[in-house]
Parts: sequence; C-alpha cells; structure tokens
Amino acid sequence: MLSEVGYQTVEPGEPLQQDGATALHWIGLACGLAKFVVTTVRGKPLVYSGIAAGGWFGEGTLMRQGVWRYAALAIRQCELVLVPRETFLWLFNRNLAFCHYLLAQLNDRLELMTLQALDDHQGQAESIVARTLRHLLHPLAGAAGGQLRVTQAEIAQLCNLSRQRVNQAFGRLQADGVLQLRYGAVDIVDLDKLRIWEFCNLSGRRAPNTPARIAETTPG
Repeated sequence: MLSEVGYQTVEPGEPLQQDGATALHWIGLACGLAKFVVTTVRGKPLVYSGIAAGGWFGEGTLMRQGVWRYAALAIRQCELVLVPRETFLWLFNRNLAFCHYLLAQLNDRLELMTLQALDDHQGQAESIVARTLRHLLHPLAGAAGGQLRVTQAEIAQLCNLSRQRVNQAFGRLQADGVLQLRYGAVDIVDLDKLRIWEFCNLSGRRAPNTPARIAETTPG
C-alpha cells in the first residue's frame, strides 16, 4: 500500500490542488503550512482555515467522489503526501480506526466552520486568533506538543487580519497566560484558556483576567 503513495513539492503561493478539478488524492503535509480559500458568489476570496505539517485534508470530497470546491495554497514550501482515491476508499470501507480518525477530523472542521459562520469575522481579534491557533494545535492537524512553528505574519494570513491586530491579540493572550511567543513559534501554555478565548466573542462572556474594556467589544 505504501508503494501507491505519491509525493510532491509545492512552492509558496502555489496551489496544493486545483479548485474545480476532480479529487484524486487524500492529501497530507509532511512539512510546510497552507491555507484554505473559498470564493464567494461575488468573487471575494475568503481564508477559512489552515493546515500544518502532519495534517490531512480532502476526505469529504473524496467520499463524495467530487471536485475540489476550495483552493489550498502554500504559505511555505510544502512537501505533500498523496494517497490515491482508490486506496483512501479501500481504507474507509474496511478500517474502523481509520473511520474514527476521519469522523474526529470532520467533526473538528464542522465546529470550526460553524463558529466562523456565527462570528462572521466581525468580533474581536483575540477570538479569531485563538480559534486559528487551536485548530492548528489540534493533534489531527499535526501539532507537535504545545508548540506551533508559525509566525505572526502567517497567523495574520490565516485569520484574514492585519498584522497589527494579530500582534495586539497575541499581546492580550500572552498577558492572560494563554501562550508564550518565541522567535518563529508560539507555545500554547494553557489550552483551556485558549478555548475560553475562542468562544468568548460568541458567548458574550469575559475571558479570564480580561479587562472590562476588552469585554465590552464582545457582542452579546
């Protein structure tokens, strides 16, 4: 089965797969960082998620045996692992552990998109940044321990926010003990607090140790 797996290198800015093309592979990142982009009916591109080394995507499209309805673009150079559709479907139909993995991944993506639809990127930057970090940190997305090898500029691309807003959000999250910034990396110190920040914009509740002036920007 390993002999059926292919490999490909994608340079920054290039697509990992072609929007509108038939999905022929389940795609994993051996290394690199990429973003998912959808185009609205008005032709506006929207970044809705990212994927780091160790993550996989495309399972829903393969199960439907459909075409790619979003673009995946490399932020850094990406080394791809390509599992043929036939091999993927063979595993899906025969391997219970593989199905459990796919179910957990699809459930995580559904939660992410539901929160984004409710928030519509109109809330405070801290919630959007926390959501993006948590999704990248998810073991199914390939996170190694509690550290993400990602820069503020890359998070800004994934969040569709300015670097200034992301920098301010990082400062508040760090002050609350959620994370620690390092050169080219982010250490997640308290995952429970990260989850609270992720949801605080939707619940109208103040994140722990958050000044009232920050909480006031959160719609109820």
